[in-house]
Amino acid sequence: MPAACTLAVAVFVIDPTTHTTLLLEPGTQITAPAIAEQITHPGAWTPEPRRQSGRTKAETQ
Repeated sequence: MPAACTLAVAVFVIDPTTHTTLLLEPGTQITAPAIAEQITHPGAWTPEPRRQSGRTKAETQ
């Protein structure tokens, strides 16, 4: 998992420290692996931006 991923939808997870239920809203950035591994549905995450190659458009033609 990258350093931070962003939620696309609201999800419920269990806080690994307090064992309470948390509601995470869309747009929340998740950096804790213990939280992220609970969110298994791929549609819960915003798509990662496409990575640009180091070449410019002119160089590829």
